[in-house]
Amino acid sequence: MRTCVLVPHYDHLEQFRVLLPRLVDTGLPLIIIDDASPAPVHDELQILLESLAPDFEMRRHEQNMGKGGAVMTGLRTAHELGYTHAIQIDADGQHDLGELHALTRESEHHPSALVCGAPVFDGSISGLRKHGRKVSHILCRLEALSCDIVDALCGYRCYPLKRIIPVIENASIAKRMGFDPEILVRASWAGIKLRYVPVRVTYPVDGKSHFHYLGDNLELAWMHTRLLFGGLLRSPLLIMRRLRS
Repeated sequence: MRTCVLVPHYDHLEQFRVLLPRLVDTGLPLIIIDDASPAPVHDELQILLESLAPDFEMRRHEQNMGKGGAVMTGLRTAHELGYTHAIQIDADGQHDLGELHALTRESEHHPSALVCGAPVFDGSISGLRKHGRKVSHILCRLEALSCDIVDALCGYRCYPLKRIIPVIENASIAKRMGFDPEILVRASWAGIKLRYVPVRVTYPVDGKSHFHYLGDNLELAWMHTRLLFGGLLRSPLLIMRRLRS
């Protein structure tokens, strides 16, 4: 296994100043996808990386593609560079890097599986966010015809690149906030096993959200509509697969 850490980034420079030394301490090479951050932020990020990270690759989008678009660029980049696995981590500091090696160990034992974080929240999560997550999980399980999706929204994952690249290349996947749940449903459709390890998640008090209430909710609604119909069309094949397993 050759594993790297993939961080989609858009205008999270202050959070990244805190995150980067911890990422470097993991000893894993970094791939940073700057999703068209303002030029001063990009320049500062480049200087920060050059001063602290001994092994990194940064790609920049000329136009903002959204979190999902940045992750897909990162997955393709990791694959091109010869990595077998990529661990996705959000740039806003909500993921506990102490759990990273748990994801890596699980991937070593199950190299063909998509290993996901099963979030353990502290008191920083709001009631609205917690209940909204439950609705997303129910929809994704219906769409995949599988209870294997324990959590659909946590973006702390280790992707097996050989298995996941064909999935993103052969489908039109949501490029913004819908990416995290959609890629799990499509991975399940493709027969990729999902495995979960507990990870601590904290929403920083000074965290910066790039969620656009109208646009992102419309994308999520359209994504779930597409996936529900896609799951219905695939249901005979998915049911047969479940019966055989």
